[in-house]
Amino acid sequence: MKLILATMMIVLAGTAMAEEARKPLFTGQLGAAPVQVVYEYLGNRLTNELGIGEYQRLAIQQTSAGPENFKKVNIELQMQGLMDDSVRTQRFQLGLSFDDATSVWLIDSAKQDWQCRRGNSKGWTQKPCK
Repeated sequence: MKLILATMMIVLAGTAMAEEARKPLFTGQLGAAPVQVVYEYLGNRLTNELGIGEYQRLAIQQTSAGPENFKKVNIELQMQGLMDDSVRTQRFQLGLSFDDATSVWLIDSAKQDWQCRRGNSKGWTQKPCK
């Protein structure tokens, strides 16, 4: 009995540590929609200090995790028609979840990649274009 209880305590402690280690990348403000949270998180990566973005088109797509799961969403944001002569498009892919305890959206994951003008222009690369 003591061995089972000790094992359960170790498992629970490990679970607590895993939960504690899983910190969000960014926490949104109360009442902010997922797109607002992403825009705030990306901040100066999208615009300069005057709020001007140097791209022709900003495409934002939000999808939910499932037909009845609206508390987990993925957002893809693409800056297309950049002034940079080496980069065709810059893309951010973010995973968000709604935290019931605090009633705010959390950014759990973020990925950035590029589509270059030269080389493999149709594919995406994790490395900035040259």
